[in-house]
Amino acid sequence: KQHLDAYDQKAETIAGFLRRKLNEMWTASAGLSYSHDNVAQEGTSRLYQLISLPLTISYDSTGIADVLRDPVKGVRASLAVTPTQSFSATDLTFFVLQASASTYFDVSGDGRSVVALRGLAGSILGGSNLGLPPDQRLYAGGSATVRGFAYQSIGPLFPDGNPVGAKSVDAGTIEFRQRIGEDWGRAAFVDAGQASANGAPFNGPVRVGAGIGARYYTAIGAVRLDVAVPVTRVRGGDSFEIYIGLGQAF
Repeated sequence: KQHLDAYDQKAETIAGFLRRKLNEMWTASAGLSYSHDNVAQEGTSRLYQLISLPLTISYDSTGIADVLRDPVKGVRASLAVTPTQSFSATDLTFFVLQASASTYFDVSGDGRSVVALRGLAGSILGGSNLGLPPDQRLYAGGSATVRGFAYQSIGPLFPDGNPVGAKSVDAGTIEFRQRIGEDWGRAAFVDAGQASANGAPFNGPVRVGAGIGARYYTAIGAVRLDVAVPVTRVRGGDSFEIYIGLGQAF
């Protein structure tokens, strides 16, 4: 159950996945899922039944076996293709394509000063933007894409300012991370991204956010506090955003 600015959702999903480690750096997975999805957007409620086949290939050269450790070198990348068939409200076949990569540079040589870069892009092939289930559309804004903007706030908007969702999204980040003593760290970052009703990435106004953050390292990972401001503003947007999470942003 979700209550978001973009939509309200009640859904039940059953899914199974098979994951295979191909070698030290490559991993592949395949899955099958069924969702009974009731979504309301702008006062209109629709029932979707979705069958999806998510296929993913990923690469990791960071050499990190402990998920609680922060990567300080190497590359992480993934490519996902998800063919989906929608029934009930719409009879539609579409494909969700998503690619992401991040790389890390140990500038101090001891893992305490790290420059981290992230890029991602996504596109949906098939159907019109408004013909897709709202929860299957792509969204930008928030800690996973562009900090300084509210969750899902970047991209097409309805006349009342609520997010429509998009058929394409892209985002990039540069972040500097500095450890302080054993338990503390700090970060400075710039994020940029865009989302569009066009199916090809790199369309629409570019939104940029910048900020600083604090990290407190615990036995279950880094507790993250980021404060970011929008360098480029959106209609009705906030003057700053605060994000709290467990683990690094990427």
